[in-house]
Parts: sequence; C-alpha cells; structure tokens
Amino acid sequence: MKEARGYVRRQTLISIVITMAISAGFFLAVFGRTDPIAVWAPDNLALDFLPQAGAASFMAALMPALQTRAAMIKGKLPGTPPTIGSIVVRAIMLALLALGLAGMAIGALQLNGIATFAWGTAFAIKVAFGALLGLIITPLALRSVLTRG
Repeated sequence: MKEARGYVRRQTLISIVITMAISAGFFLAVFGRTDPIAVWAPDNLALDFLPQAGAASFMAALMPALQTRAAMIKGKLPGTPPTIGSIVVRAIMLALLALGLAGMAIGALQLNGIATFAWGTAFAIKVAFGALLGLIITPLALRSVLTRG
C-alpha cells in the first residue's frame, strides 16, 4: 500500500507539471500577449476555464492511467490491468467532473466583479488552475486503476 501511495504521488507531481505546461501553452496560443485580458468579452478569460478543465483533466486522467496499465501488464505493478475502454470512460467522467471546478472558477470571477486582469496575473491564474486539475484528477484516476489489484 505504501508503494502505491508513493507511485500515485510521483505520477501526480509529473501530471501537475504537465498540466501546468499545457495550460501555459494554450494560454499563449489563445491570448498571446494581450494586455490586459478581459474576463468576459472580448477575450473571455472566464469561459476559457471550460475547455481547459475538460481537455487538461481528460489528459491528466488518461495518460497516467494508461501508463499504469502498461506497468501492470509488464509486471512492474501488482494488480489486474483494467481495459483501455474503462480507462477512457473514467477519463471522460473525470473531465466532466472537472467542468464543475471550471464552473466554480467562473462563478468566483463573476462574484469578484473584476473586468480585466494584467497579462501576468491571468497567466498565473490559468497555470495555477492547470496545476489544480493535475492535483485533483490524476490521483482519482490512478487510485481507481490500482485498486483493481
């Protein structure tokens, strides 16, 4: 059990770094160097949390679970490897769950009433949100794969 916790912790840290990098890359692709960035129209920083949450969470669940399955097949981890289909379905479900997190972020922005953010602040918020997705989603995905053993 202790070995599984260490494995989940390592994979989660890797996932956090990857979701932060993906979030940074997409932020740059979508918003470029626009300064300031409008929370609502025309830039729609707030609404961008939805695709970010869905895509980043799907990948934060899918890739570590597939890697864990491969390690199980090779005998590097104990347990019965789940089917690829069950991993994909779980990743979709976790991505949908993450849309709730996006909704909370959007709601917080709505309640805050701020109309714009400086580029650096918006970038930091989106990268931090990416880290949060990796922190929450990856352990959920991996624990469900590892408990099959």
